[in-house]
Amino acid sequence: MMMKINSALALLIGCGFVTDAAAGNYDYEVGLTYGWGESDSTFDSAFSGAPFPSPGISTSSSDTDNIDFFGSWYYSGLSDSVGPKSRAAFLSRASSVGLAYSRSDGSSLSEFTGGGSIPPVTTSSDTTSNTISANLRHVWRDSGWYALAGISRADLEANTLSNGMAASFDFDSTAYFLGAGKYLGKATTLDLNVATSDGGDSNSTVFALTLSHVGSIGASWQYGADVVYATSDTPGDGDSYTLRGALYPSAEFEFGLGFSRRESGSGFDSDTIDASVGWFVREHIELTARYLQDDPDISPGVDVDSNLFGVGVRVRF
Repeated sequence: MMMKINSALALLIGCGFVTDAAAGNYDYEVGLTYGWGESDSTFDSAFSGAPFPSPGISTSSSDTDNIDFFGSWYYSGLSDSVGPKSRAAFLSRASSVGLAYSRSDGSSLSEFTGGGSIPPVTTSSDTTSNTISANLRHVWRDSGWYALAGISRADLEANTLSNGMAASFDFDSTAYFLGAGKYLGKATTLDLNVATSDGGDSNSTVFALTLSHVGSIGASWQYGADVVYATSDTPGDGDSYTLRGALYPSAEFEFGLGFSRRESGSGFDSDTIDASVGWFVREHIELTARYLQDDPDISPGVDVDSNLFGVGVRVRF
């Protein structure tokens, strides 16, 4: 897997170095990211507050590898001559059509040790998921209004082995979203998105409101901020809040920090913190790195530690 990732990265960067695009003006963008993560959890039923026939302790660990390819066509042109290069599409009011493919491979091992007559249980599983998505962002530059639309298709395949007994299952889902927004100034937008997903017998609709802004600090520094509020119509799902900020000491560098909270109807929340950095090593080539830590509050007696790392490259031409 790593050999394939390194080859793809080398190909993208190589294409970028031979590109002869006009400085600051582009029509296309392609990129690749690779991420790897690990998660460890412990469940002690003695602290859950619920009765169990035979209390015990369950421990599990998992590892995942993710690869994402994406590309965009800016059919009205893209300029990065003003402001941070990573915010070029936002600041130049660019219209685009995008395609993306994502693949994730994971493995996990769980062990349950109980009291009484229940013997220990060991379960291993391997999962593979693939997601294909397409999106559209059309901006009417003079008025500042823009429309958003997208579709994605995901499939998941899992194989498990528990004390010698094997099982497997497949799951497919399709999601759509539509949205509209407006520029409230040269560097401020507000939009509303409605997303619906169909996963077999379950359907859900999510409404999301997003406010984005890019501003200046002193003579050369700039900053960016994104605030997202989302709510679902599915019983038991709560609201979610996301706050992301970024500092740009120059047009080529970005340092980002984000925080999100997902609330559930049962009163258990999940917090996520992520940090990122981006550097345009050339006018049209950006290298990125990201770290994410997830701290879910699932239920009493459950302790989860989850981390994700990622690196990527983006090329414009």
